[in-house]
Amino acid sequence: MDSTIPRRGRTALRRSLAVVAASALTAGFALTATTAASAAPSEGTITDASFTWGLSNEAGGGAFFGGCNFLSAGTAGDTGSSRVWTEADGFYSASSGDVSIVKPDATGALVPTSWATKCQTPAGTPVSAASTSSLTKNAVVFGGGTGTAAADGSVEVSWNGSFTVAFYGGLTYWTASDPVLTLDAAGNGELTATASGYGTSMEDQTQWVPVAAQEIVLADIAGASVGDEGLTVTPAYLGVPVTTSGTPQATTGASWGSFPQSFVDFQNLTGQSSYWYSSGGSRDAAKPASPLAVDWTVEGAVVTPPEEPAADERDIEVTVPTVVTPEPEDGSFGWSFAGGDAIALGTATQAGSTFVAEGAMTPITVTDTRTGGASAYQWSISGQVAGFTSGTGTAAFGADALGWTPSVTGAGTGVAAGAAVAPQLQGGPGLASSGILASSSAASGATIGADLRLVIPSSTPAGDYTSTLTITALS
Repeated sequence: MDSTIPRRGRTALRRSLAVVAASALTAGFALTATTAASAAPSEGTITDASFTWGLSNEAGGGAFFGGCNFLSAGTAGDTGSSRVWTEADGFYSASSGDVSIVKPDATGALVPTSWATKCQTPAGTPVSAASTSSLTKNAVVFGGGTGTAAADGSVEVSWNGSFTVAFYGGLTYWTASDPVLTLDAAGNGELTATASGYGTSMEDQTQWVPVAAQEIVLADIAGASVGDEGLTVTPAYLGVPVTTSGTPQATTGASWGSFPQSFVDFQNLTGQSSYWYSSGGSRDAAKPASPLAVDWTVEGAVVTPPEEPAADERDIEVTVPTVVTPEPEDGSFGWSFAGGDAIALGTATQAGSTFVAEGAMTPITVTDTRTGGASAYQWSISGQVAGFTSGTGTAAFGADALGWTPSVTGAGTGVAAGAAVAPQLQGGPGLASSGILASSSAASGATIGADLRLVIPSSTPAGDYTSTLTITALS
């Protein structure tokens, strides 16, 4: 099995991406972009709460033995030893109570999984451990959650049910039960659950011992934009240090980081620990936490229907948090978007069996006045996109539909643009996993841009779709 230094400079900022999937070939029209402040949810009782989360790409990736890693609904039984599951075991389940497992099909629509499809990509081919972009993209969906939204803007929501995370076809697996989401008025908090399972070891797979149930943090959440209909946020991982008892954490590269400390401590008992933090292995790029989408209804909330937009314009919401950058004595490193407008891809046009939309990312300005030698300071800026939704919070088509070609201008010594990433329908992995926009081997400023290209099936229903681009800077 795949197999602490203090966090330095890490900042994240989000921009909304907007695209209209047209029902027929169209000449397109301009979108009017505006910014809007995020509002806390109204005070009241939260009902009909659901959340959709794939945990990480690794939780739906190919395995070097056993076929793949996968999610299963409910609490799996005891295999009695570290061995690959069989269909006859009856441990795998696509649904259990208010819990279900879904994955996108070839059109990007989320569909129930099955034993036969659990190790397949959306295109229906087997996933491969040789590539971190070969993924099932399975996700767990909890429904029926209830809770409260307090007058101070804080929320607490709980769900009943369980899901199981199996790696290497079932050689090691564990279960999370009855998750609880707590957030303060600033959108900071955590998703916790009761974890249980069985312990084994790569070095000695004859080990098979029950792990006592214990509460762990599944996801740390910071700065979530919470409203009366829920939230979508990428849990903390990138740049998060962790203390390990096994394979040391690797703290270099664009995808280094970790799931929460209590999560990793629990995985030390199951034998899965190094799958949940950067360990320096070939699968590290698949380990960062995936976006988490939560939907709910607040009873008692006063909802004002939105005004019907004009035929040639759309309002796009964007949240711009405060950027915090380190200020070392020997200079400073900082970055920011060159404007506050959302990124608009306009109206998609039909191209054969696909719709295609193109646009440009809002430029990012990097300033770096640190001193101390040509290679004393380095930095990298990367980005990752969430699945595209159409107002319900449930992905309508995946982030792998979007690709980019990064560029740099006004760059100092050592700055290089990241590699182009093609959309999945054009042979690339898309931006479901983090991609590097630019990096530098020395303290240098630059202006970073990217040409964006979205390619989706022509069977995509007409409508307005949005996603979230999360930018991460490491220095």
